[in-house]
Amino acid sequence: MTPLDRMHIALGDFLTEMGRLEFSMLLLGEMISEEPMEALFEDYAERPFGKKIPWFEGRCNASKALKPYKSELTKLYADMRALKTKRNYLVHGETYEASFRGHTRAPYRVGVTPDNVEYLDDFDHQKHGENVFDIEQVKATTADCSRLKEQVIRIRLELIGSAEPYEEAPDDGDWPVAAKAS
Repeated sequence: MTPLDRMHIALGDFLTEMGRLEFSMLLLGEMISEEPMEALFEDYAERPFGKKIPWFEGRCNASKALKPYKSELTKLYADMRALKTKRNYLVHGETYEASFRGHTRAPYRVGVTPDNVEYLDDFDHQKHGENVFDIEQVKATTADCSRLKEQVIRIRLELIGSAEPYEEAPDDGDWPVAAKAS
């Protein structure tokens, strides 16, 4: 397998984990919401990740059930915002193979930098900022994404585990019809 193949696999792994994180956010949002999943999904799916964070934050902060998680969630939102920057570079980028400072040729993911149309020239001139990722940096970002997903899943499972069992009120309707005594 070539280094470029390994980069493509790492990027695919990242996108997979990103989708899992977003889905876990939706599931927790649905669990604490009165709205049906269909309505939530339609609203949620139309948003890019950066707009899903405040959607998620608003629902979580409004939930009485999540009050004990307030400080953990505050850190989680900040970590999601930090991930968003890396995510945007990885998703909105190009993959190049290059050799720098005597190192062997390797693939890099170079993300589009806002307000810098010369971001690729910067890369070529070894001006590597936060928008340049080697394979190990892509894998580290994937691990960050996975950690956040696991945190959201854990919170959801803890809520499920602490929930009061739901019991329907008994229906004393006419069915089955009581037999008359003779």
